[in-house]
Amino acid sequence: MAQGKANTCVICEHPQRIAIDRSITAEDSLRDIATMFATSKDAIRRHKNVCMQRTIPALTAPLPVPVYQTTTDVLTVKQTTTTVLQRVSSLIDVLEKQAAECASDADRRNMNGTAVALLKALELNARLTGELLPGNQTAVQVNVNTPSLTTAPEWGVLMKVLDNHPEIRDELNAALQEAGL
Repeated sequence: MAQGKANTCVICEHPQRIAIDRSITAEDSLRDIATMFATSKDAIRRHKNVCMQRTIPALTAPLPVPVYQTTTDVLTVKQTTTTVLQRVSSLIDVLEKQAAECASDADRRNMNGTAVALLKALELNARLTGELLPGNQTAVQVNVNTPSLTTAPEWGVLMKVLDNHPEIRDELNAALQEAGL
């Protein structure tokens, strides 16, 4: 689709096109892909239906299996080849750094995509290491409720002490009410 300026595919020009193509061939949801790479679902769909029809065989063709001549060759390959688990771990490191940068910059648009990518990488890592078996599901609940001062175990002790100092207790209660606590 990258013929004229008016017909240029946004995804073909995207700096993370290869990763987008891989997500499409992995049959990830178009909405998830669009969120992950900060683009539109329609752009992903157009790219998949038009542009990838020409390139899909190259992406899915099986890689040739090397024939090793000696056990030394096998050992050399094992020592010099990066495993999938190592690559996923490196990706997690990069995504965690990116998430920290997005959070410090209050960059919410990119944070959402980074968070989605990080969760998928963590899930893949857990599956590769056996922490998460095929078919198992994991639910993550994030509790953003701020703990209440009055429910803390120390609150009762503080109130007992303040019973001996009613002026301080009254001042504390007034300050807490003023703060909306």
